[in-house]
Amino acid sequence: MKNQSIISKKNNKMYNIQNINMALVTALMLVISSCSPEFLEKVPLNELSAEGSYQTQSDAEAAIGAVYGEPANMSQHYYKWQHTVFSDMRADNTHGGFVADFITHELHTPNASAYEPLGYAWAQPYRYIAGANSVLDNVPGIEDPNFSDSDKNSVLGQAYFIRAFNYFQLVRIFGGVPLQLSTDDADLFKSRSTEDETYAQIEEDLLEAERLLPKEHSSNFLTRTRGTKGAAQAMLAKVYAETRDYAKSAEYAAKVINSGVYELLPTFDHLFDGEHDYSRESILEMEHVPDGNVASYHPLQMLPPGDFSQYEGSKPGSSWEVAYHRFNTITTDLISAFDEMGDNVRKWSTVVTVNDRSKITQPNYGYGDDTPVSFMYKMGRSGEIFGAWNVMLLRLADIILLRAEALNAIGQTAEAITLLNQVRARVDLAPTTATSQDEVKLAILKERRLELVAEFNRYYDLKRYFNDNTAMAQYLNGLTDDTGVSLGYQATADKLLMPIPQAELDINPNLEQNPGY
Repeated sequence: MKNQSIISKKNNKMYNIQNINMALVTALMLVISSCSPEFLEKVPLNELSAEGSYQTQSDAEAAIGAVYGEPANMSQHYYKWQHTVFSDMRADNTHGGFVADFITHELHTPNASAYEPLGYAWAQPYRYIAGANSVLDNVPGIEDPNFSDSDKNSVLGQAYFIRAFNYFQLVRIFGGVPLQLSTDDADLFKSRSTEDETYAQIEEDLLEAERLLPKEHSSNFLTRTRGTKGAAQAMLAKVYAETRDYAKSAEYAAKVINSGVYELLPTFDHLFDGEHDYSRESILEMEHVPDGNVASYHPLQMLPPGDFSQYEGSKPGSSWEVAYHRFNTITTDLISAFDEMGDNVRKWSTVVTVNDRSKITQPNYGYGDDTPVSFMYKMGRSGEIFGAWNVMLLRLADIILLRAEALNAIGQTAEAITLLNQVRARVDLAPTTATSQDEVKLAILKERRLELVAEFNRYYDLKRYFNDNTAMAQYLNGLTDDTGVSLGYQATADKLLMPIPQAELDINPNLEQNPGY
């Protein structure tokens, strides 16, 4: 558990995100977001107009701050933990809890009518996009003489970055989506753009963000929690990997690595112990502070009940005796992968294991009757619902391994091995024995799995590795529990994308459902 000094320090560092009085921006985000029936409601004419609220530099900074402050809302689930459902849980890293809608997502038989978690994956990124659009529409017109070009560029660059970051989440989960690029767009019921068109818009926004953003902001805290040039370059490296432009992916990953802003922490656990937030390895993390308004409750939904000492003895932290389902319990396959690698360092920091099943509620899915159950220690170590556990969204190790993957794909395998070994050395693993291009490709996949658990990568790493949807589906359908019994995945080549939520289809007659649903 975090001690009081750490909590106080985080409170002092907070950039007033959660306390910004930006009712107008919130209203605008609700109005243009295609996520609920509120999409159809009009703002009363007697309320403030956007034009009247964007007059000064302070207004612009408050507006972009309000967008970053979205996770403060109790209803904001996606970036706290549900993003892991669509990566780790749908792959081979974690299992769902007791709720059928989560298990069906894992098994690739989701219900398009179920709002959680599917609806959040659509609605909440669009809220960020709506806020970013409000900033992009209105900040250029501010004529405050004290608002320097560099400061204005920083605000606009962050808005481009936020919009691109969220469209990236949407396109990987759903494929092509409607592109809302302005609050002034009269076409409320847009049809879906193609996947290629969506990626092209993401690339355009990120290149503009790279041009406008500074390498660092005025404080280390802001550099690690706001869009920066390095964050835009990191996202471009990921976009180019997804679109299989590995030469560009390697190029942009190198820009991040060589920027001088980021470096690997010597101790892996410091990334997740709650006492080393905003470190040199962090490219972007989502801030939480401990108070009665900001809930970073995600650890509570992933930790076992009771005192950690009864499970692993030496692990610090606490959890609650709360009788509800735990999400994202660790698969026995992932535990085996840690053990086969001899990776005790990352295993210790990632999981907490319950050997005595009588101490926990019986898991509903994914384990034999006598199998120990491992829980997600990595994402937070306190059961406090109003806790202070940040969520890591981008960090350097991801980009180092992504550059290794890209270099290996274009035939520069020797340099890829050097980068791979850099990440392995941090956790006391010997250099890889892989030498051929195919061997190194597999070694990087395995390394990314153990390094990046619950950081929204595994499903997409597997898709790039197989580069064939049928082969990917066959891999998933072959997964078994520790007794050799099939987990019952029903993946098909046309069900690797999630269905568009039925509520969105009901609102927007121009939306078309993904094939297979």
